[in-house]
Amino acid sequence: MRKIIYLGLVIIFIAAVFLRMNKITSMAEQDAVGIEQYYKSNGIPIEVDKVRRGEFLVYCRVNAQIMGLKQTDISTPIAAKILTVHHQVGDMVKADEVIISLDKEDPRSSAQYRQLKAVYETTLKNYNRLRELQESGAVSQSQLDEIKMKLDVDRANLESVVKTVSLSSPVDGIVLDINAREGELIMPMKPVATVARVDRVRLVAEVSEFDVMRIRAEQKIAVNGMNGQGQSLGHVTKVSLNANPKTGLFRVEMEADNKERFLRIGTYTTARIEVLNDPDAIYADARALQPDPDGKIYVYVVKDRQVKKTPVEISGLNDDYARIVSGVLADELIVVNGFKRLSDDTRVTY
Repeated sequence: MRKIIYLGLVIIFIAAVFLRMNKITSMAEQDAVGIEQYYKSNGIPIEVDKVRRGEFLVYCRVNAQIMGLKQTDISTPIAAKILTVHHQVGDMVKADEVIISLDKEDPRSSAQYRQLKAVYETTLKNYNRLRELQESGAVSQSQLDEIKMKLDVDRANLESVVKTVSLSSPVDGIVLDINAREGELIMPMKPVATVARVDRVRLVAEVSEFDVMRIRAEQKIAVNGMNGQGQSLGHVTKVSLNANPKTGLFRVEMEADNKERFLRIGTYTTARIEVLNDPDAIYADARALQPDPDGKIYVYVVKDRQVKKTPVEISGLNDDYARIVSGVLADELIVVNGFKRLSDDTRVTY
């Protein structure tokens, strides 16, 4: 008897659930009919935007290393002890200003210096003696000219050796790095200082095959400063058409102003290259673009609260907009959101 009661309760419960599900389904169908009727009467809600006319810009963003416009490593062909370091990192120096002095008396470097100095001093004495004799007529002008020429050569040879022990920068700039201490031994051809011009900088980037086809010399660039502070302007100077065989990327060189010192030598930053500038373009919100299965692009043009599926041809995309070559005109309204129920001649509201 108890089993019959339990079975009866289960049957009653199942029947109640079934009736409830039927009721919910019926109400949903009524709501769906109501929504469809509402859309038919009032239109499908959409978001629209106007097709615009004006300046249209497209940028190619690249990661670039910052270098001095003129940058040089300073070294010497001889081994010698460092006598004096005249500057430190951050100092501004003029061209030919001595940065590091080596010890001329160091046995590793002094032999040639002493020899050339002795030759020069001997020639100078002979020149002064012959000039006195020439004034009295004992020596001809040609003899004096000959010794004068030798004196100039000996002086030049001595000065060349002096330059090897007086290390200077060939350009005006800022000292970026010094790897030298007084009393240390400097080895031949080892860079001991780096100097660069920093009021204007050079930037080097490597870009893909797709990007290199859009980049040309003289295109404008904008470069972000450190931590996003400030911006420097410049232009593209060189575009390589030979890819790096190791990376498959193409080298692009640029220059930018750096009078405000927003850019720091040796670091990397983002440069935006202006690859397209159309001052009188027809363009629209990129959200309006819809793809066809055959690969064509179309938009929904809104007129008299109805939409018309309209093919368009585009040429250029930036972060927000697409430049439109054909298909729509400036000031036409197009759908940018709410495409789910749209088709030709659908009634809409916005």
